[in-house]
Amino acid sequence: DEIGELGTAFNMMGDSLEKLERLRKTMVADVAHELRTPLTNLRGYLEGLSDGVIPPKKKIFDMLQQENLRLVNLVEDLGQLARADAAHAFLERQAVDLVECLREILTLYLMNFDEKHIRIETQLPEHLIVQADRDKLLQAIRNLVENCWKYTPAGGSVEITCTADKQAAHVAFVNSGTGIPEKDIPFIFERFFTADPSRSRDAGGAGIGLAIVKQLIEAHGGKVGAQSSPGETLVWFELPLSFGG
Repeated sequence: DEIGELGTAFNMMGDSLEKLERLRKTMVADVAHELRTPLTNLRGYLEGLSDGVIPPKKKIFDMLQQENLRLVNLVEDLGQLARADAAHAFLERQAVDLVECLREILTLYLMNFDEKHIRIETQLPEHLIVQADRDKLLQAIRNLVENCWKYTPAGGSVEITCTADKQAAHVAFVNSGTGIPEKDIPFIFERFFTADPSRSRDAGGAGIGLAIVKQLIEAHGGKVGAQSSPGETLVWFELPLSFGG
């Protein structure tokens, strides 16, 4: 009856508000955690420069500039993560050509791969239509392609494949490299998780990119996963071919 439907609607609204509040608290904790170190570094060096304890050398200012850029990039990443967290409530689904999206992002990164002499191989069908929010799908693909670019050594290779069965589209990104320890695989999609510090800070990442991918793909009803062995890492996602599929 109408009263029952109204009660259900209120309960759903309450659940949504509770979830948003949890997300807000999580984001505040995440921001505090990630900003603490670079801000502490900046404060220490600036105080040292002001007191005359640290000499005003060019390499000091270059380092401070790098720390500042890290903060700017981190804030941008956190904004993307916040939007990914909210994706469940704000998806604008439409018919989207998944292959077209893959080719679009690959084209944007071709120069980056060329600079590192990374060989790109693709196995893509001509077209593959999914029901998705195009902008959010592009963001997920962009993060995965950038992940391949960052962590594939110079002269390495990247292979991207796209297939489909009756229920879902499957996309896989395989890159050469040192690989990820097996014990870390279950956690690589968690926000701010870094399996190896050298795979994060030195590459300019904060352990956010794959967390964004997970949020965006799961918002579409899809799945993500990964596996790795010495010399190779595979990251994949799948999307249902139809809404609610």
